[in-house]
Amino acid sequence: MASYVFFLLLGLGSGAVFALLSNGLVLKYRSSGVVDFGHGAVAMFIAYVYLGLRTYGKLELPWVIIPHAITLTGEPIGTALSLIAGLIYSLAFGAALYYLIYRPMRKSTQLIRVCASVGTMLYLQAVAVLNFGTTTISTSAILPSGSVQVLGIPPIPADYIWLAGIAIVLTASVAALYRLTRFGLATRAAADNEHGASLIGLSADRIAAGNWILATFLAGFAGIMIAPLSTVNPTSYTLFIVPVLGCALIARFRSFGIAAAAGFALAMLQTELAKLPSIFPNLSPDLQQALPPALPFVLVITTMVFISRGVGARGDEGSQHNPSLGYPRAPYATTAIVFVPCVIALLLFDALLGQALMYSLGFVCIALSVVVLTGYVGQVSLAQMSFAGLSAILLTHLTANIGVGFPFTVLIASLAAVPLGIAVGVPALRLRGVNLAVVTLATAFVIDDVLTDWPSFAGGLGGLKVPKPSLFGLDLAIQKGNSYPRVAFGVMALVIVSLVGLMVARLRRGPTGRTMIAVRSNERAAAAAGIDVARTKLFAFALSAWIAGIGGCLLAYQVQNVAPGEFSTFTSLGLLAVVMVAGIGRISGAVVAGIMLSANGLLVTFLNVQLNIGRYQEVVAGLALTLTAIANPNGIAANPPPPLVWAGRWLAPRIPGGWGERAAPAVASSTEQADLLTVKEVDEAQV
Repeated sequence: MASYVFFLLLGLGSGAVFALLSNGLVLKYRSSGVVDFGHGAVAMFIAYVYLGLRTYGKLELPWVIIPHAITLTGEPIGTALSLIAGLIYSLAFGAALYYLIYRPMRKSTQLIRVCASVGTMLYLQAVAVLNFGTTTISTSAILPSGSVQVLGIPPIPADYIWLAGIAIVLTASVAALYRLTRFGLATRAAADNEHGASLIGLSADRIAAGNWILATFLAGFAGIMIAPLSTVNPTSYTLFIVPVLGCALIARFRSFGIAAAAGFALAMLQTELAKLPSIFPNLSPDLQQALPPALPFVLVITTMVFISRGVGARGDEGSQHNPSLGYPRAPYATTAIVFVPCVIALLLFDALLGQALMYSLGFVCIALSVVVLTGYVGQVSLAQMSFAGLSAILLTHLTANIGVGFPFTVLIASLAAVPLGIAVGVPALRLRGVNLAVVTLATAFVIDDVLTDWPSFAGGLGGLKVPKPSLFGLDLAIQKGNSYPRVAFGVMALVIVSLVGLMVARLRRGPTGRTMIAVRSNERAAAAAGIDVARTKLFAFALSAWIAGIGGCLLAYQVQNVAPGEFSTFTSLGLLAVVMVAGIGRISGAVVAGIMLSANGLLVTFLNVQLNIGRYQEVVAGLALTLTAIANPNGIAANPPPPLVWAGRWLAPRIPGGWGERAAPAVASSTEQADLLTVKEVDEAQV
């Protein structure tokens, strides 16, 4: 029994961090309606600020290229002074984040706010990699060290107990602040009804700013406190957001005490599961590795689906609109116009650009899955890259172990993702918006962890070799001898992506597409008109999983060796954000995402060759994502650059049936008029 209690208590340290970070998320949501996916990255950056002061006497700044550090003393600063300075820095940093990014987005939809927070996360992580490197850093203890032993339990590190006590005190203090003080009452009033609060002299802006500053302070404190207990690197802190979001979601983004309790429970359960091998010695090594980190998140998902009723809507947030939709006017002509230049480019490009174009094609396919699910139906999924990775791994097993040949490998491997897509879509029947995003993110984390820790299936760190595709004796592999990349593979990928694009276009133009858009516009109105909302949602999840699986197979054939890390959890976050920037309601947005915005795509590779921007790519991507979410929430495809507009105007009269996708106005999702829409009215409004 003592050993069980010992392993439970070992989770106090990480549980305290989860508690503090989840309380910060609750603060941000209660005051400004933002679920901040960059919360862990903020904690990471404040930790680096503390380390810079503590080790070198330098004050780190959140940018690159220009001087990013101010030398204060040139020698190490004491622990107490560094801690105080780091916490003061966090206050100023929180104010800057709110006024520069989130205040201009107060009337934006939650999806756009999520994309802005993802951009912030990518930016801070990239800045940390460039300025501090990827090597883990450790620092001296802040809290009293040593060990504590009680009731015959093996010794527990004293700093774990101190940190847990501090987290409990801070949680109680924050809860008391919001329950007993005028500031807390004003925050609740502004959250329930902004206009009503303004009538009695309350400023929702100042209230939100104060809460955001306090939340960033908690994040910075947690980041600094955990630094001596583990190590600091740009990745580990960012990953905290997955369990922390689960804890805040269990608390329905309302209760500080429940969020903190969930944080402690989740961390202690993780450490307790470390005893699993000794309890079940006959359990396979793969399951022994996969279950401890994955099981707590399975419990989070189960809790949210079967117990929680979701996050309560904040009060008057203004009229919110979904991103605008496109309507494919002449999909076949458009496909032909795009197909021919792509083939010519494959013939003329050198090896580097040819490979980049082929990667872009695979990314376009996965981006189309996001257009179908989020653009057309309004459902958020952060597991799309997990579907792609699962299909890519299955592709190798189908060929190597069963002997299935191309194209049946692609068809079967991609269809295998459909049941998983439906399973991920089941929470959509009870949850919506950011609630659903958090649950699908936890699901992606579980899939990613299981694949990574299941070497017999995923190949371990070395990955799996992908067999070469061939059709009727024709070798379609991307490499043959010294020939790389081969045009035959590029044409094959182009044909598959074109067929998928045409299928999505037909879907958008047909009755099923109109049904999806009706659900996106207003679920109650759609149900009143006789639409089966649940079936429509599950169909969308299944279809998007299949399309993502096809894209994963194309990427697998290109990289020739599939490793689970290539389809990690945070690549799904980046995927959603990139497609949102490109134009999530349009097929052309998927094309823009693959060609112009994907990390290894054509435009980024070309700019890297010409301007050597490779090392700054993530910084530019994160910054562009945040700015686009603020200034142009409909995406690049909805408001293309002038040269593309002029070219489209010149080509349109020369193509039978028109060219590309014309704009279709988005229907408001939460207005009285939308409640009265019928399917026919939605159809007329869109077409």
